Amino acid sequence: MYWQKFLTEAESRYQAEPVDPPSIDTLRQLYTSVLANYGYACAMTGAQFAPPPDFMHDELQLAAIQPLTSGGMLHVSNFLCLETAAADAFRQGHVSVGKSYGLIVDLSRIDPELLERINPLGRLRLPESEIARPDDAALAFHRHNVFLGA
Repeated sequence: MYWQKFLTEAESRYQAEPVDPPSIDTLRQLYTSVLANYGYACAMTGAQFAPPPDFMHDELQLAAIQPLTSGGMLHVSNFLCLETAAADAFRQGHVSVGKSYGLIVDLSRIDPELLERINPLGRLRLPESEIARPDDAALAFHRHNVFLGA
């Protein structure tokens, strides 16, 4: 019957189980790629920072959109470059990202200081590279399981 198509589950993305855990070099390349793709700026607030003098950045963190433990991909499109307060709020589900990269904020839980620093346009700052832009399926996972599930 025609209505059955509305009840079926959407096909999930296929991702093969990794044979071995990622190497330190792979993780290092991912980290440096995400920071560089975002131009050393927070995707949520737009705050710009200088590149780190060594490997680790003091002000910026990578936040997985869909955690690897929940099937998230080890790919630049599954990570956001966020300053520490924004990364904490994103991981705790105080803020998420909508379909058109608009920021969705839970006003009852977000830190008011962070709220004042969020991009005034209310949108996520995106990398120029299409391949580095946030994955739509991962964003949907975050909205439904982290933001709404918190």
